[in-house]
Amino acid sequence: METFVFILIIFACVVASAVLDQLISRVSLPLIQIAIGVVVAAILPSTSEAQLDSELFLVMFIAPLLFDEARHANPRTLWANKGSILSLAIGLVVATVLVVGFALHAIVPSIPLAAAFACAAALGPTDAAAVAALGQTVSLSPRQRTLLSGEALINDASGVVSFQFAIAAALTGTFSALDAGATFARLFFGGILAGVVLGALLRAGIRTVRSHGLESTTIHVLYEVISPFFVFLTAEALGVSGILAVVAAGLVMAEPAPRLTSISVTRHRMVSTGVWEVLIFLINGILFVMLGMQLPHAINPAIMGQRLPLHLLVGYVLALTALVIGVRLLWTTVMEFAARDPKTGRRGVFTPLAALRRAATLTVAGPKGAVTLSIIFTLPYFSHGEPFPDRALIIFLTAGVILCTLLLADALLPVLAPAETPEGGRGMSLRDARAAMLRDVIHELQLKIEEHTRPEFEPATRAVIGQYRKRLINNTRQDISREMTDRLSLDIIERQQSFLDDAARDRSYDAETIARSRAVLDRRRKLLGADIGGGPLSRLVGAVRRQGLRLRRTWQARRGRQRLDPDATLAMTPVQVRKVGELSTKLERIAIEYLKERVAEALPEERRAAVVLLDEHRLALAAAKARAAGEEYDEDPGKTAGGTPLTPSQEQRNSRIRYAYATSMSRLLSIDVSRLTPQQIELMSEHLGEVESGALRIELDKIRQMHEAGKISQRVARTMREDVYLLQMGVSDS
Repeated sequence: METFVFILIIFACVVASAVLDQLISRVSLPLIQIAIGVVVAAILPSTSEAQLDSELFLVMFIAPLLFDEARHANPRTLWANKGSILSLAIGLVVATVLVVGFALHAIVPSIPLAAAFACAAALGPTDAAAVAALGQTVSLSPRQRTLLSGEALINDASGVVSFQFAIAAALTGTFSALDAGATFARLFFGGILAGVVLGALLRAGIRTVRSHGLESTTIHVLYEVISPFFVFLTAEALGVSGILAVVAAGLVMAEPAPRLTSISVTRHRMVSTGVWEVLIFLINGILFVMLGMQLPHAINPAIMGQRLPLHLLVGYVLALTALVIGVRLLWTTVMEFAARDPKTGRRGVFTPLAALRRAATLTVAGPKGAVTLSIIFTLPYFSHGEPFPDRALIIFLTAGVILCTLLLADALLPVLAPAETPEGGRGMSLRDARAAMLRDVIHELQLKIEEHTRPEFEPATRAVIGQYRKRLINNTRQDISREMTDRLSLDIIERQQSFLDDAARDRSYDAETIARSRAVLDRRRKLLGADIGGGPLSRLVGAVRRQGLRLRRTWQARRGRQRLDPDATLAMTPVQVRKVGELSTKLERIAIEYLKERVAEALPEERRAAVVLLDEHRLALAAAKARAAGEEYDEDPGKTAGGTPLTPSQEQRNSRIRYAYATSMSRLLSIDVSRLTPQQIELMSEHLGEVESGALRIELDKIRQMHEAGKISQRVARTMREDVYLLQMGVSDS
């Protein structure tokens, strides 16, 4: 039971890190996960004492990580840069083991030389994926990305093999260079051979299954997921390197992107991608959370008993970090000076400043991460029946170096390799490309309405336009400052509040309608007040408060309580609904006029925020109009379909039902459904799927045009097409 609770705590920490990552966009995700682990370990000290078998750790975490990296590697680009990749993956690892190992033993004599080499070997592998959380703030060249990915593939294996040699020497107390060389050759080349053979067999197996018409997505994805574990365990049973076998098998099993010629192939590709993304995210999250949990545990009385004060431990960490970074910087500098520019053919020695910048970028972009952490956790607990010497201290030093390299990457990489901001060039970002494509689709759909070619499709087309406007808003909102939108929203509320004050004095509306609108504005102001001018914690508090209000409204609705809220449509009469709708319409027009002024006069950042809010308030205006027209559904709402007059209570009940349906449809589709006749609503429901499918075909055509015009890269085009394929699957299933 304790193990199950521990697993739940780890999973909860990973989920919490994903939420905080959306609120703290500037800090990379691994750092957030480490911080969560530290907090949890401080609150629940027992979580940092969990122990995991070394071999189980390797097969559970390293095997799937390396397999997924190998599946996404490009063999051609790896081969084209094989010299530089092998230099980083093998030569640099050996240099790091020797320099850092001897230095660590000299700095901390209580750590045996073999154990110091083990620590240095664990610090050899890099985790280029750790800087992926920086997102749009980093722009690496294709060669740099290839070198980092290729290095991460091979140096994981070389680091693990070196680590295993060092641990064997520490446990046995003997080391033979000749035996080590022979063993290394057997592990290295035997692991590659085993991986190639096993990968070929697994690939042939899945092709055989497909040839018999068994296109089960579930079976194929599970087959992929269990493959790295099968390869690792089989290679280890044969006495060769399971790590290298997993890498080789992943490269063999990686097939070119399939042509999406059938729904089954499309579904398999999308589900496979989603499953692996979740799995890799979960593995990385677990590792970094566990790293955070180990930090407070590493500073324990056992270390302090060695008369190592905290400031001395921190000094050791900084010294080790400087050694690791220094060795890597020196190695990459020599490599970049010797490398030729692919465009000019000139070596880096002729462009020293550019070569130094490239070397610094490669150095910072190779932080230590999940693989280093998983390797160091495999340190044995006992040696010759005694506790392994300074195991807690070695883990602490390794964890400190990981943390320092991540902080350096988070701080320096955006400076060394800032994201490009092209003006429509081939480097257009994915977010900008999506926004441009969505605007083009909206324009095409609006043209279809204006041309009146098929009037029966107009209601459905307007509904689909509303959906695309929502997608455009969500896409654009990610690129603007939350604080800026909150400030503009507060300004809007002040102007709307002033209008309500004037309306109350002039008695333009009854007191109850004004009170309902005031309640809504007050609630919005309170929620924004929790967000504005604060940090991530304030934004989190605001989000919690918003969710609490939603839960409260739901609970009150279930208990039948009436409340002063225009959204409580069933608690108001149709006349009240219409009055609230009319007042809300005027309030939204005030917001729209103010935002138009900000768009015309504000600075660029505020202008982008105003544009996003302008779209949102236009959608809100449509919903307000729907409320204002809440009783306009039938030509004669006082009669049934058969012509029988309705009693007042029946008429009021039917009006409420029609209003509730129209309001829900308005919010879902972002159009003014209340102004549609029953026949138009029926047409909209009938043709909605067909119009959605046509709009997705327009999306694909726009993506093709953008790629052919050189506005987006092949990678961006592929990602956007995959999004459309997912949406097409949703339309076909509905």
